Amino acid sequence: MKPPHRNELLQSSIVKRRGRSRSNGGGVYAVPAVKKALTILEMMARDNRGYTISEVARNCNLPVSTANVLLYTLQECSYVQRSEDRAFFLTWKLFTEGSRLLNQIQLHELALPELEKLAEVTDFTIDFAVPDKNELIYVHVIQGRGDIQIQARVGQRRYFHQSAAGKAMLAFFVEERIKDFADATGLPAATPKTIRSYRALMKELAQIRLQGYAIDNEESGRALWGVAAPVFDRTGRVVAALGVAGTTLALNENTKVLIQEIKKRAQRVSARLGYDAERAKQSNMERALVGPKDHVG
Repeated sequence: MKPPHRNELLQSSIVKRRGRSRSNGGGVYAVPAVKKALTILEMMARDNRGYTISEVARNCNLPVSTANVLLYTLQECSYVQRSEDRAFFLTWKLFTEGSRLLNQIQLHELALPELEKLAEVTDFTIDFAVPDKNELIYVHVIQGRGDIQIQARVGQRRYFHQSAAGKAMLAFFVEERIKDFADATGLPAATPKTIRSYRALMKELAQIRLQGYAIDNEESGRALWGVAAPVFDRTGRVVAALGVAGTTLALNENTKVLIQEIKKRAQRVSARLGYDAERAKQSNMERALVGPKDHVG
């Protein structure tokens, strides 16, 4: 059977079946094709022995044409693969995506006590972010106590070079990933102070590696200021950043003391993940001088 056209899934499974979509009562409709694709994945996860299109159709109570469209779509998205004997199998992609979520949950749980302690010593907003391709995602936020606060939220995304947390992580990626990030995004500016050139970015990242923290000096938004430090796992890979954010109008705290407190909290989270700071200290100093070429990112 021929692989379906890229647009066939949308046309045959959504448009033609729109009348059978079910509303949740709020004006949003469930898409039958998505439910059917998930049914296939769940069936294969119970017994990943390999299935022909007709077997998938029979086991999931689907028309053969629908099973064909869904399987090729899942294959295109790398969730299934087809063997030489024409049977479809699950790939490891579901496991990989699930593991990423588990790692974030573990990180969040391990970091929370340190985030709460940091919140006790500053009025700034506390944030904890993890990397995702070319962006960071804030996975935990503790709103600050000051009169003037930024409106940070869990799930908010930002390009790495536009914030302290992003630069704190970007500094410890392998050089190839940094270059790929710059090429893919073009280093867009959030404000006139955002770094726009690759050369300037690499210079700042070298300084961040040397000092162990990054500063957002109105690079993420006008009148916004922040500091963040990287978090490493037991292999030395940067997996998150912990920091504070606020407005330049609230800069009445002792920033040197605050920076040391942020670094200490980030180091404690790293230690809970099995990171050996003493053993890594010398190699980090060497990377600061020669660049991040050999660093695991």
